[in-house]
Amino acid sequence: MNTSKKLTVTTALALTLSLGLTACGDDEPDVETPADEPAATAPAETGSDDADDTADDATATDDAGASTPGDDPAGDLTAIALVAIGTAEAEAGGTAYEIDDQDDDGTWEVDVRVDDRSVEVTVSEDGTQVVETEDDDLDDEDRAALDASTITLAEAIELAVAEVGGVLDDAELEGEDDGQPHHWEVSVDTDEQDDIEVLVGVDGEILGTAG
Repeated sequence: MNTSKKLTVTTALALTLSLGLTACGDDEPDVETPADEPAATAPAETGSDDADDTADDATATDDAGASTPGDDPAGDLTAIALVAIGTAEAEAGGTAYEIDDQDDDGTWEVDVRVDDRSVEVTVSEDGTQVVETEDDDLDDEDRAALDASTITLAEAIELAVAEVGGVLDDAELEGEDDGQPHHWEVSVDTDEQDDIEVLVGVDGEILGTAG
């Protein structure tokens, strides 16, 4: 056999072996990898889960918007009284100079100077609503004391409460009496004692306490 024929036979044998090996590789069974496995179907949510979510939402709402009784400004009589004073002044268009302690029905009575007369304004228990108004006379002592005062009724109350603690009972502007100059007389109730009278000067100075 000549050299040319030997090369042809050798080439043919190499091609045959290559095709045979390739065919054997194609016969190997395919093996599914974990990635080829179908994803597990998540269990359907039940009604109990929805109920839990609703309860969680309600709790979140309570935490965000609701306040506890201890945080409620309505529990502070001083704060309510100050609101009532502002409501009365806005209604009458004047300057408050007296607030009585709450009546049996919870309302507040606030006396407001309007020019040379007085208007008694009854305000709701929470201090935000006017129940009724009534015109009254403004006596000379109250007029003189108001003219002399450089602080408001609300400021006198805040100074008195800061001095002794507690909460407001009532407050009024007093004329000159028993040697005392014009002053605010603020009654405050504390945990230890009720009706502590705090005398606040018309210039904001604490003149003393009694009771």
